[in-house]
Amino acid sequence: MTTLATYRDDGLVARWAAGMLSLDKEVRPLTWLVPPLLRALEYGFLIALTALTEPDAMPFCFVLLCVLAFHHYDTVYRLRQQGVPPPAWVQGIGGGWDGRMLVASVLAAAGALEVGFLVASVVLGAVYVSESTASWVRFVQGPESPSAEGDGEGEAAKGDEGDEEAE
Repeated sequence: MTTLATYRDDGLVARWAAGMLSLDKEVRPLTWLVPPLLRALEYGFLIALTALTEPDAMPFCFVLLCVLAFHHYDTVYRLRQQGVPPPAWVQGIGGGWDGRMLVASVLAAAGALEVGFLVASVVLGAVYVSESTASWVRFVQGPESPSAEGDGEGEAAKGDEGDEEAE
């Protein structure tokens, strides 16, 4: 799975469609726009669906959006700082953006959007926060910890001194 595919947070349907259309094989200049556009699509869909079908569930919709934003933020910084994506089981539990939109549609049709968003927020929040916390604790305590190797500034300063001596 590519870094952009990890940022996209695709579910089963989106992965299958991308594979069938051979979308993941080619990197185009504006490929980086796909993840933020998918976030806007998912978040906007959830807000619009809630506003149109069950306006009283809007607070629960925003709680779910906060949980999803935390997960997406964690994914970006985990890849940036640790160099590893969240485990596949975390992505699987989340269902991907396409799975979440599908489940929300089914919940709206059943008139259970409020309860569904509450349950999804609690379950996904517990999974995302606990796994993220464990990952960052392992990273900080592990041998690749920045505190174990230095903060990197000393190496840059040594490199600068070496350049001055060479001149």
